[in-house]
Parts: sequence; structure tokens; C-alpha cells
Amino acid sequence: MTPRPYRAKERLRTVEAGREKIIDAARALLQDADGEPFSIDAVARRAGVARMTVYNQFGSKAGLLEELFDSVAARGAMSQMRSVFTEADPLAAMDALVGLFGKFWTESRTTHDRLRAAALADPELGAAMEQRSERRRVALTELIKRIGETRKLPLPKGETIEALFVILSFDSYHALAGPGRTPQQVVPTMRRLVRQILGA
Repeated sequence: MTPRPYRAKERLRTVEAGREKIIDAARALLQDADGEPFSIDAVARRAGVARMTVYNQFGSKAGLLEELFDSVAARGAMSQMRSVFTEADPLAAMDALVGLFGKFWTESRTTHDRLRAAALADPELGAAMEQRSERRRVALTELIKRIGETRKLPLPKGETIEALFVILSFDSYHALAGPGRTPQQVVPTMRRLVRQILGA
């Protein structure tokens, strides 16, 4: 007998709730500066589920991280990315992107700081973070293309993208902000650096 539709929907809601619980636990673990190192076991304990439940839901640590990154982005500044690319003036769009990253790195500073430290000892985590950072390169490539249509760039396109990719990284904002400021507070400096690279 085919399960009744409402039972299937209820099962789906239960599964989704379980996934959200695990993602929330993973996020809380990373936001806890004094928490234990990030691992599937640590996430499972914090979520109150079995280790295999995490694997059954996400397939691997990389799968969990991918959804965690999506969740962090969707709940924060990255949800405003569309507005950057609807800006008609490409230089104004670049300024907006710099500000967006400043806000995002501020919102998730503890999370990214812990992820960065954990990635040094965890190749799988490092690879997941590297793969996610490529989205920043895609956004920059698009904006550089638009800017290049209106002005001559002082550097070869590839070198310009690489320079901006480094500047707009968490490490750059985090280092420039230091312990006394937030990444968002260094946005004006970042904008000046970006404009200098672009020759604008």
C-alpha cells in the first residue's frame, strides 16, 4: 500500500527539522570561541543525535559543511548579493561588494576564524572552504568584466582578479581589523585599496 500523502509530508518535515537541528548545532559549535574542535562527533553531541544520523543526513563532513556555509550565507549579508549585481554602475557595484564582505565577515568572524584554524589540520575542511571561496572569484570576475568594458585596467585581468580575491578574503579583513575593530569598520580602507588596484 502506498503511504498516505500526509504521512509522507510529515516524514519530510521531520527530516528537514532534523537537518536544521544539526546545522544549527554545527553553527553554534563554530560560534563558541571556547568550544571543542569542529568534528562530526562534536556536532552530533551538540545536536543530541547519533554520529551516523549526521552521516545519513549529509553523507560526509563535506556535505554538512556545504549546507552549513549555505545557511550562514543565507541568514546573513550574502543574501543581499543580488542587489550588488543589479547596480548599474560597475564601480559602485564593486564598492557595494566590498561593503557586503565587510558585513559578512563581521557577522561570521568567530565562525570563520575557527574554521580557518581547523582547516590547517583537516584537509577535508580546508578543501570545502577553498571550494566555497571560489564563489568570491566568480563575483569578482563578473564585476571586472563590466568595469573593463568602460575603462582600461592597470593590470592584466587575471592578476587584477587575483589581487582583489586576496584583498576581499576573510584573512585580509580580519588582519586589518585586528582585535580592536570589526571587518566592517575597515571597509573604507578596503574600498580605497580596491580602487587603487582598478586605477579608479
